[in-house]
Amino acid sequence: MEAPAATSPSIGFPIDGRCNYFVEKKKRFCRMVAAAGKRFCGEHAGSAEEENTRKRILCPLDPKHTVYEDQLAKHLKKCNSREKPKPDFFIQDINAGLKDETEIPEQLVPFSSLSEEQLENLIKKLRKASEGLNSTHEDHIMSHPALHDALNDPRNGDCAVKHLKQQMLKMFTSSW
Repeated sequence: MEAPAATSPSIGFPIDGRCNYFVEKKKRFCRMVAAAGKRFCGEHAGSAEEENTRKRILCPLDPKHTVYEDQLAKHLKKCNSREKPKPDFFIQDINAGLKDETEIPEQLVPFSSLSEEQLENLIKKLRKASEGLNSTHEDHIMSHPALHDALNDPRNGDCAVKHLKQQMLKMFTSSW
């Protein structure tokens, strides 16, 4: 013979170890766990007649929960809704762009609006600035014998060959 099932919190009595507060809107007892030796959970302790010595108030950071008024200062330091300290490198709205699209800085001008003389001066400045740079860049098309058969296989389409070349490129660049 089976043991009788525990009574549902909505019928009759609250479950042992759970809050004894009856939630009228839900027509059942609160299902939160009450502290040892207490009848109500922390949320409903202020509503209880016999435990009304301490006043609970809404948390100023998040009104979805309450806190004892005398422990507010302590709670504000550890509340999950508090603003966390920003790292040193954080700069607010660094990538936000211009706040108003109409406030384009005056020094930014499209190339098309420059005169021929201004473009020549700009090119001269750029060449002068890049003179000291060691900008000898050479393209090297590298290959590996293991992939020659797959690259030359007529069954592989253009897409497959493209992927094989990318894999080959990944092999050579990752070993640098």
